Amino acid sequence: MKRFKGILVVGEKTIFNQLAQIVAIASEANTLETSMFKMDINEKQLTDSMHAMRQLEKKSDEIAFKTSEDITSGAISPNIIDNLLKCVQTADDIVDTYYYISRELARMTKAYPAGLQEHHTDWDSVYENMLALAEKSLSKLWQALTTANASEILELRKEIGAIEELGDDVKDQGFDRLYSIAANMHFIEFYHYQELLHKCDDILDSCQDLSDLIVSVVTSILK
Repeated sequence: MKRFKGILVVGEKTIFNQLAQIVAIASEANTLETSMFKMDINEKQLTDSMHAMRQLEKKSDEIAFKTSEDITSGAISPNIIDNLLKCVQTADDIVDTYYYISRELARMTKAYPAGLQEHHTDWDSVYENMLALAEKSLSKLWQALTTANASEILELRKEIGAIEELGDDVKDQGFDRLYSIAANMHFIEFYHYQELLHKCDDILDSCQDLSDLIVSVVTSILK
């Protein structure tokens, strides 16, 4: 197969580099989020971490805005503009989801600390497993955006898809467990845990979506 990066114009190379920057921010957000799940129920620590996550989200927004402008006004092949814009939105949405989770953690700690303390350690391991899978996917996305090898991009897409399937298994097990103890939980607590499961799963889904979009862009350029 052709060396993918060798046929990109300057504008397209810039876009891929900027997308890689957003993915790197997402990876940083994943590390911060993982640390939040490992914290004891501490309102100040979680609030401080949420504010740090907000700064990452703002940084991602700024890059995403500039990248979208570059796509629509730069030297970009017309047949890939739509998919590149979707790449930017999907990558930025991943960081937005991390920020949402951090806000949920900080908010719930203020509203319902007693219930969280009872189930804190048990549930955190579920989310940490999903975030560990997300980190693997983000690493592979970064590789896909920085490699010059089109065959490697296709292989990375398959690996990200396999990781997403593992995440579905973890999520399903989490929901099975959640519903098995639902009768003993306050409805706010139930909502909190199911919302976190959905959002962690959204991150893995978005990683797979982004890998699909990258492959679509690569395929279009190589035609």
